[in-house]
Formats: sequence, structure tokens, C-alpha cells
Amino acid sequence: MPSDALRALRETFSPPFRRIMWLSLGLTILVLALFGAGLQWALTAIPEFGPELAGGWVDTVLQFVASFLAVIVLIPLVHPVVTLVAGFFLETIAGRVEAEDYPADPPGTDQPFLQSLIVALRFTLVLIVVNLLALPFYLLPIVNVALFWVINGYLIGREYFELVALRHVPPAEAEVLRKRHRARIFLAGVVVALFTTVPILNLFAPLFGTTLMVHTYKRLAAGSRT
Repeated sequence: MPSDALRALRETFSPPFRRIMWLSLGLTILVLALFGAGLQWALTAIPEFGPELAGGWVDTVLQFVASFLAVIVLIPLVHPVVTLVAGFFLETIAGRVEAEDYPADPPGTDQPFLQSLIVALRFTLVLIVVNLLALPFYLLPIVNVALFWVINGYLIGREYFELVALRHVPPAEAEVLRKRHRARIFLAGVVVALFTTVPILNLFAPLFGTTLMVHTYKRLAAGSRT
């Protein structure tokens, strides 16, 4: 696992992937900026009570609380937004890793664009809903970080493994392989979840996660054949 993670980290920032990396980053920043602008607009729409009510302190407190909640809500949305944007490039990343690192193996089959889009939207929605449900627990020190790693590690591990596995085997076989190695896949997902908690690097987490999961799948698939 550590060797695969280090290998995936090197490849994520290697020249063959830089064009996709910067394109994904630019689109991610644009989407996050739109989210931020929407939240800012929502804050300005809060009605003001004026200085007549407690000398204006009520408005001040409401603005502070609203700004705080906006930040708290926006932070958990960073990873789903990054995942949604990167979803347009994950098939390309997986194919490139397979071609460069496993040239002797049969190439994977790219999923149709519409299907990939549906998968990316579905996964993003799941990430948003689950993380928003866990939001109250994210306010608890220590517990928040551990819970984030566990929840997102499971979701990321499952989704990214299936993304890679379905390039090579039917859904039923991919499901069997995932259940047989659920602990290994979960740990790989946790590694990606750890990656998402590092500022700046979290913007590249889906690219890193896809690369890592290609190596993970290849190891597990090879082991199942022996």
C-alpha cells in the first residue's frame, strides 16, 4: 500500500498528467468561486432589523453567525466539487496509467461519457448528502477528522475501485472482487481521504485517488488469478 501510494503521488504530478491536472484545477476553482458567490448573495439577502433593535447588535450577530455557517457549509463541499469536476477526466487518467504502467495487460474499456457523467453526479450527490448529515459531528474536535476519514474513505474506496474495475470486468465480478478485498480497498480510500485534508493537495485528490486505485486493482486482480 505505501509503495502504491508513493507511486501514485509521483504520477499525479508527472508531465503526462499535468495538462489534465491544471484543467481540472481551473474548473474546480471556477465552480468553487460560483458556490462562494452564491453564498455571498444569500448572506446579503438576510433582512436587517436596523439600529432600532438592540442598537444594531442583532444584525451584527446574525451576519456573523451566517458567515460562520457559510464557511462551515462550504468546507465540506470542496471535496464533492473537486470530485464532480475531476469526474470528467478520471477515465482518461485511468487509461493513461494502465497504458504506461501495465502495457502488457489488456487495455481497459472507457465507459460512455453519459454514463461517466451520471456516475460522477451520483457520487457527488452522495458525498454532499453524507457529509452534510455528518456536519454536526464535524464540529467536535478530533472526532471530526477521524469521522471524515472513515466516511469518505469508505465512499471513495468503493466508488473509485468500481470505476477502475468496471473498465476490465462485468459489474458482478467487480462486486465480488470488491467484497473479497473490502479491507484493502477501504484502506486505499482512507489514504485518498487523508490526501483530501491537506490544503491545496486536496484539489488533486481525485486524480491521485484514481491513479492509486488503478495500482490497487491491478494487484488484487493479479492475486485473484494466482
